Amino acid sequence: MEDKIKLFCVTHKPVSNIPPDRTLIGVGEKRTETSAAVTDDTGDNISRKNANYCELTALYWIWKNQTCEYVGLEHYRRLFYPRRLFSEYPLTKDEIYGIVKSGSVVLPVPMRLPCSTYEHYRIYHEIDDLALCGKIVKEKYPAYYGDFERVMRRHWFYTANMFVMPKALMDEYCLWLFDILREAEERIDVSVKDPYQARVFGFLSERLFNAWILHKGLKVYHADLFDAGPVGARKKIWIAKENKEAYVKLLVKRILHMV
Repeated sequence: MEDKIKLFCVTHKPVSNIPPDRTLIGVGEKRTETSAAVTDDTGDNISRKNANYCELTALYWIWKNQTCEYVGLEHYRRLFYPRRLFSEYPLTKDEIYGIVKSGSVVLPVPMRLPCSTYEHYRIYHEIDDLALCGKIVKEKYPAYYGDFERVMRRHWFYTANMFVMPKALMDEYCLWLFDILREAEERIDVSVKDPYQARVFGFLSERLFNAWILHKGLKVYHADLFDAGPVGARKKIWIAKENKEAYVKLLVKRILHMV
């Protein structure tokens, strides 16, 4: 089973509480200080673009340098958990393998928004970049443009660029995604952006991922996200009990996500 599925957990700093069935992949300037099993600057890579591409430099490395039947991407601060109200431990590799082998892709429970995805981007990022991204989709992949527009109108989207799916499907996605982002790089001047907004291609990719998923019509298993390790999960749930208001809000949020 080891050769059939690999779960990569991206980190840019030393991290503990990561289950042993995950493979840490180090990114960023301090990748060599993370004690990660692999780093994104080996083999065929775009590690130099991490400041603008975020976890996508790890995604690119996996795409170009790994062969397995199924593959997953998580972050050091977020792992996939079962959709149970008080799940203490993240999904194991065996559990995830059972899910994807049955024909589902694993994605995080969608983030629900008080506004459209388009408006949400406008509030937190530079909307001209998103508009340009849509234009590129229309130019290069017109069959996906209707899906992109639908995602922009929705009041929810999948965040964090996290997934588990067949490697062949991920390869297809990466070919599509990085072609669009290469074109966007040609038209977006990141030198005039502050360090946060300079992560533009990571932000855009989250919205593109949603359009791609919608277009493919994939069967999805929605997993919860929590901090890495059982301590992180307990910290979010049980410590909140000390503040009744915070606990009730968290409880309601968890219940709504299970609907």
